[in-house]
Amino acid sequence: MPQRVAYAVLRPVMRVLHVRTGQRMRQLPQPVDAPHAHAPGADPDRVLLFGSGPAMGYGVLSNELALPGHIARQLSAITGKGVDLDVVSDTGVTIDNARGRLSTVNLWRYDAILVTVGINDALLLTPAATWRDGVTELLRYVSGHVPRRTRVIVVAIPPIRTIDSTTTLSGWIADRHAVMLNRETRRIVQSIPGFTYVPFSPLARAAQAGFRSTETYDQWATLIVAPLGRELGREPRTDEGRVGPVDEARRQAALDAIGILDTPREERFDRIATLATQLLEAEFSAVLFIDHDRHWIKAGENIGITTVQREGSFGAATIANGGLLVVPDARSDPRFSGNPHVVGEPHVVFYAGYPIETAFGEQVGVLSVYGTTTRDWDDDDTGILRDLALMVQRELEAETEQGMDTGEIA
Repeated sequence: MPQRVAYAVLRPVMRVLHVRTGQRMRQLPQPVDAPHAHAPGADPDRVLLFGSGPAMGYGVLSNELALPGHIARQLSAITGKGVDLDVVSDTGVTIDNARGRLSTVNLWRYDAILVTVGINDALLLTPAATWRDGVTELLRYVSGHVPRRTRVIVVAIPPIRTIDSTTTLSGWIADRHAVMLNRETRRIVQSIPGFTYVPFSPLARAAQAGFRSTETYDQWATLIVAPLGRELGREPRTDEGRVGPVDEARRQAALDAIGILDTPREERFDRIATLATQLLEAEFSAVLFIDHDRHWIKAGENIGITTVQREGSFGAATIANGGLLVVPDARSDPRFSGNPHVVGEPHVVFYAGYPIETAFGEQVGVLSVYGTTTRDWDDDDTGILRDLALMVQRELEAETEQGMDTGEIA
């Protein structure tokens, strides 16, 4: 009871201190590049880093130097595979809004999800009962939207004074509250198969200037990667496919928002299509986007058409597959043996396609290569096709960010 009374008195004060801390943090350096990190290698693991606090990257100007980059490189060193890591972070994430923020992301496509929430709740003295309900709801949501193989790492709330070394009274109070919230989190996480709780210790203090360096993020990544590397490196990954059907309305809305359909040819996309044919020694390549009932081809190599019927197409099958699709011989594949581009010109035999995604994971298009004879396909080829598809995605993201800056995108 005395603690409840004390918290009731302290919460208004902490709200003021929380605002001031946020204002101070927003003045610090922060990554300005795309919210991704990459470590090269075959058979890449896809990882999502979600939350606030450590995920924000205060103190450095690139995600490669912040926590995402260090996680990707350290994880790749342990597993021997590549890593593609996406970041969904926001200074305003609390346990009340975390599920809503996460619901915008297609979780099924990730091999691992790293959750870092609680900084704001510690500062705002969120009641224990509210925190328990929120964490339970959030983790149940994640559990219901990922394949069984997906590993989920829940990172403890770090001490506030590792986030901002200039805090004094507010940091001390929030740190004490964080200990209690972490205790609740550990109990909930330990009850869910496939989920792992990671304590934030040993502690890496913020620099004297009040923010972090790339060396600090390297230390923090080590805490997270140790249990994650054991899980992902234990056995070869099997592709269980997506969880649930494609949300076509959401996918189409994401495509429409990009504004790429029926735009003129652009050298940046032509260059990627050319690289695909050269690096993969293919006869044809296409950067295409999947509209309601058609494929619209933005760029291509050695093709003279811009529109293809969607029904029964290779691209539609790639999206339905949710990942890489390789067809060694379309003539003997019942899905494509009657396709007009198989039985007629250009008499496609071999096909390989990789989805093109938005920042939130909506698969809006495909980068494909194909030819008129069968051919071998290996992990190196997959890595090249994937990297080229990611190049398309980065171009789309850059265009979207530019549109937002100029007010051209609603």
